[in-house]
Amino acid sequence: MTSATCIKVLYYEQLIQLLSDEKLMLLKPFTTIYIAKPDLLKELCDELGEVSAINGNMVFSPLYKTDICFALDIWHEPQVVEFNSISEAATILRKAGKFWYLNPLENIRRSRLIEEQLRKLPALERSFPLENPLPEIGCFTLLDKNTLLYSAKRWKKWPLGHTFFLEDKQNPPNRAYLKLWEALTLLDTLPKPGDIAVDLGASPGGWTYVMQSLGAKVTAVDKAELDPAIAKLPGVSFMKQSAFALEPDIFSQDIDWLLCDVACYPDRLYDLIQKWLQSGKAKQMIFTVKLQGETDLAIIKKFQAIPGSRTLHMHQNKHEATFFAPAVSLIK
Repeated sequence: MTSATCIKVLYYEQLIQLLSDEKLMLLKPFTTIYIAKPDLLKELCDELGEVSAINGNMVFSPLYKTDICFALDIWHEPQVVEFNSISEAATILRKAGKFWYLNPLENIRRSRLIEEQLRKLPALERSFPLENPLPEIGCFTLLDKNTLLYSAKRWKKWPLGHTFFLEDKQNPPNRAYLKLWEALTLLDTLPKPGDIAVDLGASPGGWTYVMQSLGAKVTAVDKAELDPAIAKLPGVSFMKQSAFALEPDIFSQDIDWLLCDVACYPDRLYDLIQKWLQSGKAKQMIFTVKLQGETDLAIIKKFQAIPGSRTLHMHQNKHEATFFAPAVSLIK
């Protein structure tokens, strides 16, 4: 790829202001494309530190980083190819991979015509846990009428890092369960029947419900009561106590899953994580980091600096991120 690749560019210092409706030359070469939520483009660019261009939800960079928080997906080996006809573009993609997902940014009608000539994608909606694995799916878009950008190798299973769960609209007391579904899917690890789980700040019980439904024995900890339907589930016990006052040594055996979706300032959550890490009582931790006001990357880096961990902004996160420790399967 060369710096002569054409793309609509946003200068890094002017992330929101489009400089021109005409094509501009890409100012720098790139090797990797990061996918972001539109309202988190600045955060992703700040993390990367070196950005070639932005087009829609795509951030182009010469850097390949595995410790990025605000990337929903990463295109590992993006290719830029000039083509003359719709059928030629479709042929290029068919040779590069079996299934393709369109990220429609430029020349959308022409993009859709290319999409129509490709193999139809299987249904992306899945029940949790995923019993039928998703096939490898590449992503493509058009930079202009005759320039195809695609990547057959990506980070996430679902295209663009989105999740397409068939939601459970009857049993969970709130929608927080979707965050844990996504976290467990990313880990590619599920609790086994009989695993010991502790859910800190559990009320009303969305995460407790998820773990119980997978066969874990759950101790839910909160000053507020659980939803009655969750509290009476078999294998669920409740401790009416502050998640921050609870001491790890109150548990006589190791905890397979330590969870926390409590609302608090990040620094307080960091101290809570450190307490549990120092105790050595928890084998796997999944905590939600609630970001306050303008995103402070220094806070994110503080969590990222914990050895063996990963902090990610997931598709189901709002103004928050999810902390995993250990996170071996997430370091790619």
